[in-house]
Amino acid sequence: MWRFTSQRSYIDMVYLYYLLNGFLALLWLLVDHILLAILIAPLVWLSNTSPDEQRSWSLASGGLAVLASALAPAPVPLLMLVMALAGIFATRLEQFNTSAARWNTVRGLALYSLVGLGFTIYQDIAERSAGSPLLAQGQAYLSTIAAFAMYLIPLGFLALLAQTLWAHPPIPGKPADLIHTIRSRGKGT
Repeated sequence: MWRFTSQRSYIDMVYLYYLLNGFLALLWLLVDHILLAILIAPLVWLSNTSPDEQRSWSLASGGLAVLASALAPAPVPLLMLVMALAGIFATRLEQFNTSAARWNTVRGLALYSLVGLGFTIYQDIAERSAGSPLLAQGQAYLSTIAAFAMYLIPLGFLALLAQTLWAHPPIPGKPADLIHTIRSRGKGT
């Protein structure tokens, strides 16, 4: 048993315990939502590097992605992070139209966020109505479709990014130089 020399040292120790308990709770929350914490960095990059006309949409898509990653069940946060990182990779590699590659990433994240939130709501509704035998067969069918969608939508998104990257054959030099050469018909610098 602890022996305290004064009431003040006891109060200090209680404050220390509260502070340590709060720190441990924050640490547990961070570890529990590590994918969400990592997802924030790519979303901030996408928003900061977006053109002005896309910035509000990028912020809204990022907000939806954070919400879906925080609320949705297991595959959504991981696949959302994979989609965001793959989108940044494609945006950095794309030489012809980086704003289109960035827009594909923003709209893909927004779509998957909405599907993830819808999946979360559906799971909650299905769980509440699980006692009804009339709905059991239909719920099993819809749950199967929804589970497949949670994995197929990111695969389709990754295929779209691959198509964006390999739509143009490699050219020597920079795309801006090629465009300048075509517009000036090879004359001048």
